[in-house]
Amino acid sequence: MKAWILFALGTLAYFLIRYSRRRNKLADFDFKFWLKDNWPELSVVLILDVAVMIIFMDADTNITEWLTTFLPKGIAVSAKLVTALACGLGLGKGVYEVFRKKLKKTPI
Repeated sequence: MKAWILFALGTLAYFLIRYSRRRNKLADFDFKFWLKDNWPELSVVLILDVAVMIIFMDADTNITEWLTTFLPKGIAVSAKLVTALACGLGLGKGVYEVFRKKLKKTPI
């Protein structure tokens, strides 16, 4: 359960960071407009992030060895919790950027 909460927090943090970098900072926040403007990106990010989370959170998946290559010696953390947060933050960014580039290249 903690992993899914961290995943949700990471995803929320990613979209809040994107929102804070918006061009027009004078306009008040309008959730309906934001959702209407960002629903395709949000949907794709959530679908792919949840798919990766299901794979990573499976009992047969062991990413501890891989994660230890990024941590200093002596630090022990739950690989699944760190990965859940990283999925929310990092995968959201990667998927969002790929999605935006594909939209720019595709003629309407």
